[in-house]
Amino acid sequence: MTADHSLLVYASTFRPLDHWQRVLPGARLVEADAGLTELPATGLLWVSSDVSEWQSLVREGAAMGARVAVLSRLPEPVEMNRALASGARAYLPALSNERVFQQVADTVRAGGLWFPEDLLASLLRTVASTLNETPPPVQVDLSALTSREREVALRAAQGATNRHIAAALGITERTVKEHMGSVFKKLGVRDRMQLMLLVRGQTPGKDDVRQAQ
Repeated sequence: MTADHSLLVYASTFRPLDHWQRVLPGARLVEADAGLTELPATGLLWVSSDVSEWQSLVREGAAMGARVAVLSRLPEPVEMNRALASGARAYLPALSNERVFQQVADTVRAGGLWFPEDLLASLLRTVASTLNETPPPVQVDLSALTSREREVALRAAQGATNRHIAAALGITERTVKEHMGSVFKKLGVRDRMQLMLLVRGQTPGKDDVRQAQ
């Protein structure tokens, strides 16, 4: 990862500093104290959910104009929803590798959102349930897709992960990723959230929601 000039706030109870220094070279690591007094020039703030008042810190950072990413020891849907509600732009395992940290940084700096695939699938199912308790008829022209691409697209729009789609259709996860890439290109969407909204006749918002395809 290229030199990073962001800020990471951590708790004394969980401090894998060597790992974070390796995946975020150049980032300033600060143990949580009274609160934020300044933000990095890039406006990227990483907050560990082990910090006792992490939600307040996320809200404070977002209010100051920072792009906030929450780092979790044990990522799970309830905490992810709290991070979203507090203004976080990303939620990821605290011990993710350098590639994931780079992907998250690039995404949130571009104005997008980033979540792990499994948790994103959970979020999509929640959103789909909110829009309608039963899947509505497809309201978008999918004729440009092959029959297999259509199957993959509809399952993904219902919140299925690549692993679940692969198992249901008897194909590999790599093949699912290839189909998803083709679906995104043909339908002009950038992520699963936009795909789900398009299939349900909604207008996709401006935010990207990024994860591995």
